[in-house]
Amino acid sequence: MRFAVCALILAAWPASIQAVKAGPLPADAGAIDVRAFGAKGDGTHDDTAALLKAIAASGADTGRTFWQDRPVYLPDGTYLVSDTLLKRYADGRFGSGLFLVGQSRAHTIIRLADHAPGFDDPGKPRAVVFTTSKQIDGTPTSGGKDYPGLGEGNDAYMNFVEDLTIEIGEGNQGAIGIDYLANNLGAIRNVSLTAPDGSGAVGLSMTRKWPGPALIRNLSIHGFDTGIATAQTEYGLTFDHIRLAGQRSAAIRNDQNALSIRDLEITGSAPAIVNQGGKGFVAVDGGKLESAISAGTGMVVGRDLHAPDQGWKPIAAASWTPKPFDVAPPPELPPARWSSVARYGAPPDSPQAVTDGLRRAFASGEAVVYLPHGTYLIDDAVEIPATVRRIVGMNSTIRVAPSRKPGFSRTAGMLRVASTGESLSIENLAFDNTNQGSQLAVEVSGGRDVALSDIVSAGVVLLNRGKDGGRVHLENVCCGRIEIAGPKPVDALQFDTEGGGTRILNRGSPLSILGLKTEGVSTIVDNQEGARTDIFGGLVYMVRDPQGAPPPAFRNSGSYLSAAFAEEVLKPGNQYRVYLSHDGGAVEAKDFPERGPGRFVPSLTASPAAAPSQ
Repeated sequence: MRFAVCALILAAWPASIQAVKAGPLPADAGAIDVRAFGAKGDGTHDDTAALLKAIAASGADTGRTFWQDRPVYLPDGTYLVSDTLLKRYADGRFGSGLFLVGQSRAHTIIRLADHAPGFDDPGKPRAVVFTTSKQIDGTPTSGGKDYPGLGEGNDAYMNFVEDLTIEIGEGNQGAIGIDYLANNLGAIRNVSLTAPDGSGAVGLSMTRKWPGPALIRNLSIHGFDTGIATAQTEYGLTFDHIRLAGQRSAAIRNDQNALSIRDLEITGSAPAIVNQGGKGFVAVDGGKLESAISAGTGMVVGRDLHAPDQGWKPIAAASWTPKPFDVAPPPELPPARWSSVARYGAPPDSPQAVTDGLRRAFASGEAVVYLPHGTYLIDDAVEIPATVRRIVGMNSTIRVAPSRKPGFSRTAGMLRVASTGESLSIENLAFDNTNQGSQLAVEVSGGRDVALSDIVSAGVVLLNRGKDGGRVHLENVCCGRIEIAGPKPVDALQFDTEGGGTRILNRGSPLSILGLKTEGVSTIVDNQEGARTDIFGGLVYMVRDPQGAPPPAFRNSGSYLSAAFAEEVLKPGNQYRVYLSHDGGAVEAKDFPERGPGRFVPSLTASPAAAPSQ
């Protein structure tokens, strides 16, 4: 979570990728400081018990409102551990919402002790950090998962590991740096994993049922037998700015999943990518690999990929393809200079609407405003003035009050950005209007750039960017649909949109997405009015039976479209028949290679001047 550092680190600001030291978080932020539970961070004392106590205090099971866990903050130091760090609820069940965030990547270090008991057997690997699923629906073994033993499942929400380094000590041949499971909204960011020669089995393992969608960004791994290991046929994983070096067996080993990767560098003699199993789909956009790719019976596609000429299919970017863009980062103010909304009459978890308090906080002239952990009821739209450059949610929730103002339109944003001016970042917030009808979460009608990251949208439309709105960057967002218009570009990195209808309505905008995941009987993109949409990598997943003929996956009218993705199919009949409906023509799914009952789609393109193609 980027509130732990001074510089905002987003795909929209690639030059800002660096470790930046910051002061402690504000006392009322709602984060849990591990020092309050006895952690020393001196590299000598065993901090395992203290860290586990802090993690256990981060939140009980909140059921379907899965976004309410508190982050666990590790100030700079070296935390010596001898056992696995994981989250369990008070009754012993595995929990989701393990939210570890360090003060800085370079100086917050979790170190596994040399020759730690239980970490010596590569045949029975064991993790330093182990994230798990909670149990909402089904049984502990439904779908073949092992929830009691492995914490598996598809309710592994809000698992984050950010801004720290994990070091494996000597003699730990069976150690895994992070055994990571996350669903819908979760990320590993600004993390280094290191292991000495002869130690470390896997740097980052994502092989339990069922990983994704999730974002892995700005990760470096040095050493280990395998750098990154992924498995399962769903739900897709997104990687950006990945550096792997010195692996002994394979840098990336993928068994069946769909991986979307941008800016990948692999050095060393071990195979760069081993894609095993018949359903594995790997899409790499920009990379330099010293060693070979083994695609197996799955598929590996590359765009601007420099690698030995074997095992992968090159995909050329069209001249019109939108590119990721740079915008100015917000000011690098230390947390001590952030301003709390509570100071202005908007305390968390108030039973009354705090709309006016939020307005006063945003109108205060402060550049960085934070919402201490909790829930904030609003009964009207809240305008964000140009003076605010950064809103830090602390994993908080903005919810529409049951009694709303008569003038609060359902199509007005809960937060409205109508001003021009410098860029605005909105982070770590949930927008909730569950079971209360339709509502728009974020409205961008002004000309300033906006970045939305780690955002949950429950019962709402996530974004409406109007025709005069500025550029918008989306990073690690779930689960609402978006509507965009106008000439300014929109860029998305790990975009999970779930439900029916049309998930993305694009009226004339340049739109690029790395790592798309859908779930539901839907048209994924309706491209109109000269829109330019590029989707590179992702997993399309209808899940349930359509009522009648399924809709086309994409509609394209007088616009440009390119897409590369994999389709996952739960059972026959739950799949698209038409991938593209285009100005009276159609591209049928049967024209693409099979991925079980689903399909591989390495390249689907359409333009106003040409018939659709694949």
